Amino acid sequence: MGPTQILAEYVSQTSFSQLPKEVIQKTKGIVLDTLGCGIAGYTLASHEFHWIFGLVKEMGGNPEATVFLEGMKTSASQAAMTNGVLIHTVDFDDTHMGSISHLGAPVVPSALALGEKVGADGMALISAAVLAYEVAGRIGKALMPSHYKYWHPTGTFGTIAAAVVASKLLGLKADRVEQAISLAADGASGMRYCIDFGDFSKSLHPGFAARNGILAAQIIARGAAGPKGLLEYKSGFCEAYADEPKMKCLTENLGSSYEILEDSLKAFPTILCSHTPIQGTIKLMKEKNLRLEDVESVHFRVTPTAPGQGMNYAPDSPLAARLSIPYCVGRAAADGYIAMDQFQEEKIQDARIQQFMKKVTLESVPQFVEKYPGTLAAQVEIQTKDGKRFQDESIYPKGHPKNPMTDKEIQEKFRRLSLNTLDRGQTEKIIEKVYGLENLKATKELIDTLIR
Repeated sequence: MGPTQILAEYVSQTSFSQLPKEVIQKTKGIVLDTLGCGIAGYTLASHEFHWIFGLVKEMGGNPEATVFLEGMKTSASQAAMTNGVLIHTVDFDDTHMGSISHLGAPVVPSALALGEKVGADGMALISAAVLAYEVAGRIGKALMPSHYKYWHPTGTFGTIAAAVVASKLLGLKADRVEQAISLAADGASGMRYCIDFGDFSKSLHPGFAARNGILAAQIIARGAAGPKGLLEYKSGFCEAYADEPKMKCLTENLGSSYEILEDSLKAFPTILCSHTPIQGTIKLMKEKNLRLEDVESVHFRVTPTAPGQGMNYAPDSPLAARLSIPYCVGRAAADGYIAMDQFQEEKIQDARIQQFMKKVTLESVPQFVEKYPGTLAAQVEIQTKDGKRFQDESIYPKGHPKNPMTDKEIQEKFRRLSLNTLDRGQTEKIIEKVYGLENLKATKELIDTLIR
């Protein structure tokens, strides 16, 4: 039995009753956090949302599922695509550490769209999400870090994750799940150009992943013959998408560990590899009582995933600024914090920050992969204009499994995001529904709270 078949059997046979309480609780936190990003994006990145929403509205489709906030009904695949794009617009959504992919953005809208279509209950939604993280996370761990040389993992692994969600909610048997996973892998894509430049393709990737994963499962559910064993095939997904895939990661300890527990929520609305540099900068600036004008240079020694991405010294849009380590560090040094309001056009063009960005350098340290596994560590050195040097390190960003947010902190983050668009009463209703997700009799109960 090959890895693809083993994963498919696990997806088909695992039920909600088998999931540990900590896995269920973690899943609810991810769902709430993911929805918060979408609700905030509706207002803070309204132009990006309406690019995709306007197109889907024009295309129409069977009224199977709901577009968040607008309340428009369209096909499940198109609703999931639109909502997936919306969630990722502000780049504040979760990151699965082993795969360095934003899995919530394709998984949650896929679960809610198809769950609404088939009338799934809350336990089914949780199960589908957990299994999606399990399969996509394992594949990501097998293919990273070389996969990141060309590919945006949110698009590639996210497509497979969405197919798992759809397969579970459609009740596919194991042999059909295997074909849905393989078919999704066959169509997985998303280049990492977007990470370097911050164009709209980055927001599109989880939306396209959700759409394509759902379509793969739906086609297989209708009886189509898809590929089998594509993950391990000699010219299949793993061999094609990584230099030296670690195939044992696909099935090792399957059923005794849960990839969703390795998921990290974001404390800052920026690219994840900027978080430890931001934390280290804020800490040193405060401890040493430094001003922006005191700094001669800032040098980071980082886990190798970071260099080659996030080093845009001339960001020209809010998204590009969120993806720029020099900008994020500059703002953190200047203000002592990072929040959504620091990514407005006028703040990006702040002459002091523009000048400061030139002082920021990064050095890749391969040894950090083994020394600090499962995280994007950073050592920071600040040199002042009077010749002093200050050093510190930041290993686990806030929200990481080893530096987690509490449920209270997750809910507070959600409130900050949701109140950009919704009133406090509706915001609290969403929190109540999500944290009681296993008690929902139908997906529609949650969907109804997500319409303005």
